[in-house]
Amino acid sequence: MITVLIENLEFKTTIGMLEFERTTTQKIKIDAKFQAHEFIDYALVCEIIENEFNKNKFVKVEDALNYFCDFFKKKYPTINYFFMKIIKKEILQNADVGAMIEKIF
Repeated sequence: MITVLIENLEFKTTIGMLEFERTTTQKIKIDAKFQAHEFIDYALVCEIIENEFNKNKFVKVEDALNYFCDFFKKKYPTINYFFMKIIKKEILQNADVGAMIEKIF
């Protein structure tokens, strides 16, 4: 079994419920971990994550987490463990905030 790690993937995207979050991009940071019985191209995964964020313009971080959990399980059926953490870097001045998902299949 192989564990693929992605740490500190950062890019700007539209995400959030507040009015200004829907019209202004903000920096997010993503950490992810996959365990699977097949090759997972981490460069492709990073590209997919950024493209899907920009395409979907998620309202809630939790929606994005559930979306990616389902998306990657369909793309890589042998995944038996999925972890992703999304941090919003610029929403608060004194803290980085976000959410995470961890799922065993």
